[in-house]
Amino acid sequence: MNERNDLAHENSTEMTSTPLQPMSFVDILDGIFMLYRQHFRLLFGIVAVYIVIGLGFDLISVSAATGAAPGAGIVITLLAGIGSIIVSFLVVAGLAYASALVYLDRDITAQDALKQAWRRFFSLLGSAILWGLVVVGLSVTIIGIPFAIYFSVRWGLYTLPVLFEETTARNALRRSTELVRGTWWRVFGIMLAVSVIAFMISFILEVSFGFILTLMGVAEIEGATLWDTIRRLFIPMPNEVGWLPYAIRRFVSVVIAGLAMPIGIIGSMLLYFDLRVRKEGFDIEMQVTE
Repeated sequence: MNERNDLAHENSTEMTSTPLQPMSFVDILDGIFMLYRQHFRLLFGIVAVYIVIGLGFDLISVSAATGAAPGAGIVITLLAGIGSIIVSFLVVAGLAYASALVYLDRDITAQDALKQAWRRFFSLLGSAILWGLVVVGLSVTIIGIPFAIYFSVRWGLYTLPVLFEETTARNALRRSTELVRGTWWRVFGIMLAVSVIAFMISFILEVSFGFILTLMGVAEIEGATLWDTIRRLFIPMPNEVGWLPYAIRRFVSVVIAGLAMPIGIIGSMLLYFDLRVRKEGFDIEMQVTE
């Protein structure tokens, strides 16, 4: 119980103005874009780390793959890929932590959010590995795919228990199971809808900027087949378009991915608190401890 009350006891003398109450899908959707708009500077401050470092790792990886010796290129590409994954992981955790605190009307900076993400990094990594081993392992066979989907939703809220409740990797999955139990289809529907919305926003921006860059001559595709045209709009290679156009195109892609990233994270955060309010009376718990 002490683990679950960490959020309630933290800054207990401060009054939160955010109404903690059960939310419908429309409420969650409204909450996503309201929080995103009101706290854009904070969220973008965290995403900027992903944009800058992620783009750097991407350029290093592609440069090594196209210009370095085969052995060295593989090693550099592998190390850059691992670094990119770690940075993405920390940024996602930082966004989750920051969005939850601003939802509870508490002050947080981008630096503090990333520090908390780093402090809980290995527990988060453990949860992600356990989640991935089961979900990916079950996805190998057609028969296992429905079970993979089931567990991906059942354990899909592990990030917030690790960050806020200071729980272990295994207990985070159990905690997510407790919250999702009895509402799996509702959680699945909300997660799917939010993911589709985030994907469509990112896709529309990617296509729009891809055509703009093409018209500007930054991503020249004259004489290419339809498949090559589509591929170069999303995954151009420097030997096809040149290093400067490639860098510009990748920068735009990383920025778009970064801007879309908070949507799903805020949605999961709101769903987490919605389930805690419904099942544990978290709103009453917060009022009692204030």
